[in-house]
Amino acid sequence: MKKTTPLISRLFRLGMENKKWFTIIVILSVFLACATTYRPYLTMIIVDQDITKLRDKDLVLHDVLILTALVLFETVLNLVFVYASNLISQEVIKKLRERLFQKLLYFRTAFFDKTPVGQLVTRAVGDVETISTVYKDGFLMLFGDVLKIVFVLIMMFAMDIKLSLISLLLMPIMLLVTRYFQKRLKKAFGDERNFTAQQNSFVQERLAGMSIIQVFNRQEAEFAKFETINKKLESALLRTVFIFSLFFPVVELVSSVFLGLILFYGGFVKVSAGVIIAFIQYINMLVRPLRQIADRFNNIQRGLVGAERVFGLIDDVQALPNEGQLRTDRLEGKLEFQDVVFSYEEKTDVLKGVSFLVQPGETTAIVGATGAGKTTIISLVTRLYDIQSGKILIDNHDIREYDMFALRRKIGVVIQDVFLFQGSVLDNIRMDSDISLKEIRKAAQDIGVDDMIMQLPGEYDYIVSERGASLSMGQRQLISFLRVMVTKPDMLVLDEATSSIDMESEKLIQRATEKITQGRTSIIIAHRLSTIENANKIIVMHQGRILEIGTHKELLEKKGQYHVLYNSQEFLQSKD
Repeated sequence: MKKTTPLISRLFRLGMENKKWFTIIVILSVFLACATTYRPYLTMIIVDQDITKLRDKDLVLHDVLILTALVLFETVLNLVFVYASNLISQEVIKKLRERLFQKLLYFRTAFFDKTPVGQLVTRAVGDVETISTVYKDGFLMLFGDVLKIVFVLIMMFAMDIKLSLISLLLMPIMLLVTRYFQKRLKKAFGDERNFTAQQNSFVQERLAGMSIIQVFNRQEAEFAKFETINKKLESALLRTVFIFSLFFPVVELVSSVFLGLILFYGGFVKVSAGVIIAFIQYINMLVRPLRQIADRFNNIQRGLVGAERVFGLIDDVQALPNEGQLRTDRLEGKLEFQDVVFSYEEKTDVLKGVSFLVQPGETTAIVGATGAGKTTIISLVTRLYDIQSGKILIDNHDIREYDMFALRRKIGVVIQDVFLFQGSVLDNIRMDSDISLKEIRKAAQDIGVDDMIMQLPGEYDYIVSERGASLSMGQRQLISFLRVMVTKPDMLVLDEATSSIDMESEKLIQRATEKITQGRTSIIIAHRLSTIENANKIIVMHQGRILEIGTHKELLEKKGQYHVLYNSQEFLQSKD
């Protein structure tokens, strides 16, 4: 209860943000309660009228017209009520989706390294959707149900106190039944959401890696794993179905027993037929809201499970601290690592006391075997991760003194695993900036990419499929070079991978690399001999440490690790 109370309060405040429709719902609830509870009373009056008066056609027609008008009035009120409650529900989940997605956009990269994408999709889509039931079939409806119960009890006591007291015995029994089933449903709903998240994560990961599954003939093995998860989800869903299927017959049984008591009492005590008929209707009106309240609690419970998972993400402090205030129109490009220690996980250091200096305008190549820590340096320069100890200085200022977003705008990044979004080539280059097509084409001509794009169907308007699958590796990498070039960065960090590309694309990439690095401080994970030979400085890394620093000629003369790498051509192209 301690856990759910803040959640309920928070969801209630979110609903109250739309005050106009919330007020309308409160007013409608009052009118609906009045209209609904007045109908049995009107029926009692009609039934208990003198028989001779009932034969008066005008009077019967008058009563029928009043009942019809009342029913129509209720229908209209219900229509507006349902619309208003759904409107509030959709407004709330729209805001929640926006807040959650905005929060995820600023989460640190380390969070996504550890959290399966499928689970995040489940929370951002599925769990947010379950919260909508808290409003459209939860709080707001619950308020109307409680009002109806209050109005029904007032009318019952006004008509017959003894019959009302008998009927009141129904309420604690119904509440006990509801509470009993509510506890069991909470666990069932929690299991259901967890297994749904697991299944979504599994499917998303397997679809992304389908080519690997097929190449290694893993279809049957992966299907067996899916079956296991699917059976767990089915079991959780069947548990909720079983609890629901047991709950409703129990409610019907209790209400039938009390209807029998009312009829039994009415047979021995002098009570008018109209009162008995009215009480039968009122018992149904008590049972229906009580049963609905139980149903509402179940919906609220399901929504609270989703809310707990969604608010858990919204409240999670996963963004890198951005306390720096330093902004600059231009970076000179001096970069210095001072005894930097970094680890993705606390147990294993990826960088172990790395120190080096890059002067403004220099091109520095980083070489080393897989796992040496090359790509990690690129990630740290752009502050995708924070270091454990040491300092990273840009223009003699600690990287944490800069406003993180302003700093990233000054640093261009080309990574080995190029990611293109579904959309046009132009949109992928612009990345929502206001750069004109003319400027983009000028930059593309400068680095020799324009001809390649103009050969695509639709040219710059060519629609790229998901993750750029419709383009070759070389084409994707060239587009990523252009994407960086148009932003006119002051510094450049790039992984110039050339695996899986043809000779023509490699020549274009080499030309693009030479053009884009001119006049800029550039840190390059080097895989190409020409890049290494032309670099002002080469850093040789091994297992998170710097073994050698120097020019191509100096390092060859030392005949150390670089000499070994150079002769064996072990300039690997994988991520560290």
